[in-house]
Amino acid sequence: MSAPQAHPTPVTSTQQSRWLGEPATEVTGFLTDLVPLIPSFDRVPFGTNARLDMIVRSPAHGAVSVPTGVVSKRYVLVQHTSVIAALENALRAEDVEPPDLRCRLTLSESGARMRIRVELPERFAFSAPDGHAMALTFECFNSVDRTVPLFALLGWFRFVCSNGLVVGTTHASLRHHHRPPLRIDALEPVLSAGLAAAACDRERLTESTRSCVSDDGLRRWVDGPVAHAWGTFAAARVHWIATTGLDGEPSRTPRGAPPHARELLNPILVPGAEAPCTDSYGLAQALAWVAARRNDVAERVAWRSDIPNLLEQLG
Repeated sequence: MSAPQAHPTPVTSTQQSRWLGEPATEVTGFLTDLVPLIPSFDRVPFGTNARLDMIVRSPAHGAVSVPTGVVSKRYVLVQHTSVIAALENALRAEDVEPPDLRCRLTLSESGARMRIRVELPERFAFSAPDGHAMALTFECFNSVDRTVPLFALLGWFRFVCSNGLVVGTTHASLRHHHRPPLRIDALEPVLSAGLAAAACDRERLTESTRSCVSDDGLRRWVDGPVAHAWGTFAAARVHWIATTGLDGEPSRTPRGAPPHARELLNPILVPGAEAPCTDSYGLAQALAWVAARRNDVAERVAWRSDIPNLLEQLG
């Protein structure tokens, strides 16, 4: 019997990002490979202040402890490793074995903020009519410095370009600030509820490929709801992707021009773009592409959460 193959070494993403102003690193690989990269933290008194504590990153490889934040005595410290353990329990409760799952880990430079996105097995994926499959993923967020609540959700990510569509946010999300009562095992029902909602999401995604959006309707939409939510230049990019499959830098002249009328500078081809796009599924992918290009992690998540509402305003 041959020996089992070792997992490939995790590869640091070449995409440079920031998270609330701090540099962040993204690493992709198998879950078991990434867990050792996650730092742990200690809680120590903040000098003689009786109301505050200091959170410090535990020393690793002989390094010194690094202060990362100051919190109140009521603050509930949730270790990133505890989030991973709860995530693994939630996956096993749904008959999914976590060790061999592909995932992406994002850590801020101090390690205080963590995001982990786990790609569920192929049986949960959505086979899109355009031939580009979408993986159902389980995402968890956490911080040890009060900046990010404990947050979990399910979402669809397109294999061809890592576009992210947040779905089932009403039934498949969790958001808890780090104060009592906070139960880390609340992650489990998020996954179970999200998987139940995913069946409906597949039906809606299929139906969205049969819709039809007119040229005039597309222009009104990008010039109105999209521009109002994301600004003129992001709206212009959505229009260009939908009509030509190209992205780039919208021209800033003439001043006051509506998004649909702006020229595109330094165009690049968007992977998997179907242009011209006449259905809401394709427009969802255009929105997701633009949202995924935001340099700040928090902005990416916020923009992705706007996508369902923007699609509802297509008319």
